[in-house]
Amino acid sequence: MVVIYAEKSSLAKAIAHTLKAGKRQSLKDEPTVGYYEFDFKGEKAVLCHGVGHLAQLVPAKMYDEKYGKWDLSVFPCIPENFRTAPKAQTAKCLKLVKSFFDKADWVINATDPDREGELIFSYVYDICKCKAPFKRVWIEDLTDQKIQHAFDNLKEPDEALSPTVSGNAHDLQLAGRARDISDWLIGTNLTVAATKKFGGYDNLLTIGRVQTPTLNLVVEREKAILSHKKTPYWKLTANFSSPNATFEADYEKGNFTVESESNAVLAECEGKTGIVTSVESEHKTKSAPLLFNTTQLLIAASKTFGWDSEKTSKIMQSLYDKKFMSYPRTSTEHLTDAMKSEVTLTIQKLLKILEYSKYSLDKWTAFTKRHFDDSKVGSHTAIIPTLNVPENLDDFSEDEKQLYDLLAKSVIRMIYPKAEFDDTTAIITVDGKHTFKATGRVITNDGWYAVDARPASDNALPVLSENQELSGNYTLKKGETEPPKRYTEAALLSAMETAGQKIEDEEARTLMKMQKKGLGTDATRAPILKSLFAKNYIALKGKSIYPTELGMYIIDSLPVADLKSAEMTGELEKKLNDIAVGKADYDEFIRNIKETAANWFSIIAKAESKQFISETEKQLVCPFCGKKLHKFDWGYGCSGHKDGCKFSVGSTIAGKKITENQVILLCKNGRTNIIKGFKSKNDKEFDAYLVADKKKNSVVFEFPNKK
Repeated sequence: MVVIYAEKSSLAKAIAHTLKAGKRQSLKDEPTVGYYEFDFKGEKAVLCHGVGHLAQLVPAKMYDEKYGKWDLSVFPCIPENFRTAPKAQTAKCLKLVKSFFDKADWVINATDPDREGELIFSYVYDICKCKAPFKRVWIEDLTDQKIQHAFDNLKEPDEALSPTVSGNAHDLQLAGRARDISDWLIGTNLTVAATKKFGGYDNLLTIGRVQTPTLNLVVEREKAILSHKKTPYWKLTANFSSPNATFEADYEKGNFTVESESNAVLAECEGKTGIVTSVESEHKTKSAPLLFNTTQLLIAASKTFGWDSEKTSKIMQSLYDKKFMSYPRTSTEHLTDAMKSEVTLTIQKLLKILEYSKYSLDKWTAFTKRHFDDSKVGSHTAIIPTLNVPENLDDFSEDEKQLYDLLAKSVIRMIYPKAEFDDTTAIITVDGKHTFKATGRVITNDGWYAVDARPASDNALPVLSENQELSGNYTLKKGETEPPKRYTEAALLSAMETAGQKIEDEEARTLMKMQKKGLGTDATRAPILKSLFAKNYIALKGKSIYPTELGMYIIDSLPVADLKSAEMTGELEKKLNDIAVGKADYDEFIRNIKETAANWFSIIAKAESKQFISETEKQLVCPFCGKKLHKFDWGYGCSGHKDGCKFSVGSTIAGKKITENQVILLCKNGRTNIIKGFKSKNDKEFDAYLVADKKKNSVVFEFPNKK
């Protein structure tokens, strides 16, 4: 019997449809768990699935009870061998999977085609103590054609998964384990150290291999903004007039930093004409943009629709599950040469849809290495629409329609020629010594601009000739230097992709991304941001990302520069990728990361202890004894309770939820403002103040005087 294992029900459903596996059978008491029984190429087969991760690395206390208490004298926990255990919440699913693995003659790994998919399968395979041989099915998208092709071309564990990379399933699985172990070592040990040294009574300070340097990017940007000192400057511009037009030019030497110098130049120019001393025109072309990888698609959706990465990721997954989009987790922005015929057919189908029919061309521009380049394709190609093109977009939700539109136009642009334009630069000299520069652009051929990117208007200069005399009007404006802008989600994702390096050149960015030196992977960047928001380390105000008070404190407290370094983390990510493609040794990586985690723990453990107290906590002081209040699930209690102080206030009183601001008022003034909506035992509403009554040693109601 062959057992096919998929990591989730939606993937299993798509495979079952292609392989004609029949009806899904579910557990009576757990309908989310199920399987299919059918015939696979003349052999009895079972297709079962997980619900994501069914097993995980065990916590530190499972290696030794001494790690149960966060005692810095017994940490760090550096296991010789790492152990996995089933996740309690998925025990029923794992039990069913194991029952099939126990009977299997051989197994097919049909998890998601990436590093994490390999990790999921390997943990399940180990937990089930399965000894049956297995093969890998590498599914590029969920269309019937691609699934069937993948099952007709199963891979051995040591066989290359893609013609464009040297990695195999075994190497990819080792990279997944190395990632999980490195995150465990750093997260477990340094979270303990940071919390004990800098956290205080009730502040868990979580540290992560990718999370912490990402937070540091936001904190360093905030510090640059706060420390920025506005510097005045003076900008000199000229409006020159020719017989047929007026245009603006900037003082060629740039802005002035000394006002007297700017006034002197202005005085020498005023009332004088300008002489055109040079006019240069250059014909330029611009190719269609590269295709989307995961991060670039998240960025595009953020800029175009204002979506956050979590929303975009859900819509991407939905389009993938519905077979309209290729695999959504990829770092690649190119396609393979072998895909030209498939993409040609996809575009032909797209051009039959009403929304895209206007982009039909009598003659297509030939595909080039700009978009089809095997040397720039990793385990997965760029994200594009699949061959499963709908006849119309009516069945899509509005959000799905918008995201699909980005993908459709990204491939349609490839059949258009390059955009062409003429750039003109004119130099005008005033008073024989002061030069001004004017630039203009005229689009001579829209090319791919016609699809979705034509600039609003040309910025054309009038026809000028050397030695031509122009009348001039000169203006001096005072300005101030601006601090750097705070990250938007799109900008932060881009910074994560390039490990914080600002790279304008597209080819240089592509090389950087090919080296896999970014913070995290295309699959993990959106979850990392979500985690930072959830832990209240960063916050969103409008579209700008700010570090919170706690986020700033963590970065300022950590004494390990490499732990916060985007470059250092980028190098670690590259080593993980090298393991995935067979270029680095797994055992050596594990040895090094163990030493690194132990060293970083030691540095933090030896640091001077301090306690995080937020501005809110500073105001939560007991009105009876002046000691700090602690926050609990039920409300607030005085930290001096062992010394006899009985002050406490519940989070809900007489059916009314008490806010933190009301508790702060109670601490500060001994009473709140009037609170409306309390309910009596007879279910009658009433209004009252809450008052800290020291004589009664409790919080009591005080009722407003009624006229």
